[in-house]
Parts: sequence; C-alpha cells; structure tokens
Amino acid sequence: MREGTVLDGRYRLIRPIGAGGFGQVWKAHDPRIDRHVAVKVLTDDSSGDHERQVARFAREAAVAGGLSHPGIVTVHDFGSAVHDGRRHAYLVMQLLPGKALSTVLEAGRLSLPAAIHTASRAADALKAAHQAGLTHRDVKPSSIIIAPDGEPTVVDFGITKGSDARHDITTTGVLIGTPAYMAPEAFSGTFGPRSDVYSLGCVLYEMLTGRRPFTGTSWHLINQHLNENPPPLRALRPDVPVDLETFTGRLLAKDPADHPTSGQVRSALHLIHDRAFGDSAPRRSEDVSGHVTVGPTQARRGAIIPVRVTKVKPCPACATRTDKTAAQSCATCEGEGRLIQWQHNHRVRLPSGIEDRQKIRLP
Repeated sequence: MREGTVLDGRYRLIRPIGAGGFGQVWKAHDPRIDRHVAVKVLTDDSSGDHERQVARFAREAAVAGGLSHPGIVTVHDFGSAVHDGRRHAYLVMQLLPGKALSTVLEAGRLSLPAAIHTASRAADALKAAHQAGLTHRDVKPSSIIIAPDGEPTVVDFGITKGSDARHDITTTGVLIGTPAYMAPEAFSGTFGPRSDVYSLGCVLYEMLTGRRPFTGTSWHLINQHLNENPPPLRALRPDVPVDLETFTGRLLAKDPADHPTSGQVRSALHLIHDRAFGDSAPRRSEDVSGHVTVGPTQARRGAIIPVRVTKVKPCPACATRTDKTAAQSCATCEGEGRLIQWQHNHRVRLPSGIEDRQKIRLP
C-alpha cells in the first residue's frame, strides 16, 4: 500500500498512522461524505491464516459496528478490494484524534487522576460490550486511544468473543491475545468478561507505575500470570492511595471469580478518584479521635459504616466545682462533667487495606 492508493474506488489513503490488530492503519479521505476516516488494511500475504484474519476483520466490523458508546470506536464500513493484483480486506472507522496509550506511556507513567480516569472510562466502554454479550479479549495500551482532552476510546475488537458460538474464531492451539496483559484463564482458552477486567488491571498498573505488572519473556511470563503476584504498587509509587492499591490487586486476582465486573470497576474508581482528588474531598479540620472496630473482610475491602458524632459542652451545674467527689455526684450530668449538645448519625466510607490499630482519618 502507498500514499494516494484508492481502495474500492472510494477511500484514498493519505498516510499511515499506526498498526492495529492484524493490519496497518491509514488516515484516509472518503469523498462520498467528504470526511477523513481511519482505514485498517489487511494484506493478502498468501498464508494459510489469511482467511482467519479476514474473518477477524469481519468480526470487528460486526461487533464494533453494533455497539454505540462514546468510549468505543465507531465502524463505518467493511469490504475488500484488489490492488496490484492482490486482495486486501479493509475496515473503515472513525478517525480518532490523539495517540495510543502505549505511545503516551513511552513518556512515563500517568498522573494518578489521569490513570484513574482512563481506567474508569475504559471500564465503562467494556461494560457496554459485556452487556451486549461480548468479550474484547485483547485489552492493552495500544487498544486504547487517548484524545487530546484526555478521553479514552477502546478500539481493536478484531478477536472479540461473543455469546454466539458461530462467531468464535479461536483456533485450537493458537494463543489469542497479548500475553503481557492476558488473564490466567485465557492461557487455557477460557475467556469471559472478567478476563477483560484482569487485562484492564494490567493496564491500570502500567499507567500508575510506568511498567507492566509482569516483565518475563515467553513461558516465564505465562508462569508469572498464573502463579506470581506483581510488585506492590506502593513499593513502586508511594503516593498511590492505599484503597487504589488494594482495588488494583482485586483486578489482578488469579481467580476470575474474585474480579469485580466492569461496571463495578467504573463505580469503584469513581469513588477512589472523588475521595482523593474530587471537589468534595474533605478539608483539614480539627481531629476528633475515636475507636471503630471492624472485621477482617471490612478491613481488607473497605465498607460503609455508621458513625455517631456527638457535640458536648461542659456541665454548668458542676463545672465550677473543685471537689471531684461532689462533681461525680452531680445529678445534671450524672458525673460525666459534660452534657450532650447535639448528636448526628453519619454513614462514612471506611477505606480498604487498613491494618490492626492503624489510625485513619475519615471524611
């Protein structure tokens, strides 16, 4: 393919802008509607796998074309054309401004708010796909495009698995996905929506630390996903909130049953962001100490607990008494030396990951 090539008498290729799953991506012009588009082109390399790759192209067109979500790339057209005596399948998509997250990460890790926001919006896009019965199966930094305003869009649905077995194009013995971001169960060919959640956890870890959770090669990398835990987030980046470290650990759990759903990921990350960086983040005021007793599960995962706040004032009947015995016999305050001025019950969020006897400040 060269600049100026016209596919199917319609799409004029302007310049290459990257490589997506199973094809090269070009900026192109569609004169019929007079708009610029992204065209992913798959070249017939005469390999035995070409027909399967064409099927993946068609699958991507059907899947992404059937989803309507601001965080999922819009597909306009799919077809094939002969050029220089060779047949090329092509996919026409919305031209997204910005860069792939993989390119953004080459400059280093993201800020905490940016990483949380990107993962939250990607989770919302995956939620739409999962609700439609679809699993992406290749969530990674290069399949997330970051617009100039920081908004992410999920692309590359070419190896998506649906609930309809007729659309499952996985081949026995062929590894589908990108090993650095694959869930443990995916290495045995078992995919589900929570496999995408694990992959998103890998991406979040990389956005926060600037490195992948596992950095082995070949079978060593697979063994790491199956049997090892990545270095603790806060060991690599101490300013990561404890609840974010704990939640990322849930995303990277080995058992998919321990993963939250994509919708729960979105909600949890919103709460973590608002608690740490939102406009409603608590302002520093005078601390009032107290004791709260929680169970192991509440300590590990966090919880919403009731807290009663009581404002007191000195008892006027015994405040001036110097005789402690007389003060203790005061009928007004019953020996407390103070009276309740008002009481309010509040529901507060207990952060996750607290330890025994740890002091925390609740909003």
